[in-house]
Amino acid sequence: MGGVVVDVHRERAIRQFKAIGVSDADRQIDANNHHGLFLAFENGDMDSETFRRQLSAHAGRDIPMEDVVMAWKSIISKPAGYKLEYILALRKKYNVYLLSNNNPILIDWARTSDFSEAAHPITHYFDKLYISYEMKCTKPGRLIYEKMIRDSGIDPSETLFIEDGIRNITTAKELGFQIYHAENGEDWRRAITEILRVS
Repeated sequence: MGGVVVDVHRERAIRQFKAIGVSDADRQIDANNHHGLFLAFENGDMDSETFRRQLSAHAGRDIPMEDVVMAWKSIISKPAGYKLEYILALRKKYNVYLLSNNNPILIDWARTSDFSEAAHPITHYFDKLYISYEMKCTKPGRLIYEKMIRDSGIDPSETLFIEDGIRNITTAKELGFQIYHAENGEDWRRAITEILRVS
């Protein structure tokens, strides 16, 4: 999701988490592959309340859940409407899936009408969501890709994988996916249209 469908703001999130007491947020937060407690949260090793408690213990102070939610939400922007409309247009011809390293705080928000300016949840835009914390594994590990392949029935050689993280792209290539390397914040519609036109 982050870096392709929505823009990622790593530095903003680091500032927000530091402001609520997580002094080493810059070592835990990454644009694509988090570390420490943040990785464990996206890997499905803990629920939101357990993450809040462990983050509080790590910070040495009680951090209210509303502060945790605010800090997490600072890492992304609302998706651009033109990207979501393009995804809907793609779905008229293709199956479109989302594979995301993510956590219940952000995905709970994304599954509400607040996700988009059109007041549609993220589920309106994709045939199915494959979310790391629900699958108990994260990119760039092969397992999350293999689970998605089995469940969806896709053939990687016939599937375009749009991704911003280099390590995640490396795994996808190893599994035979066609790749488009998106840059954070990029309008990738023209590039994707051209790839699909010649494929």
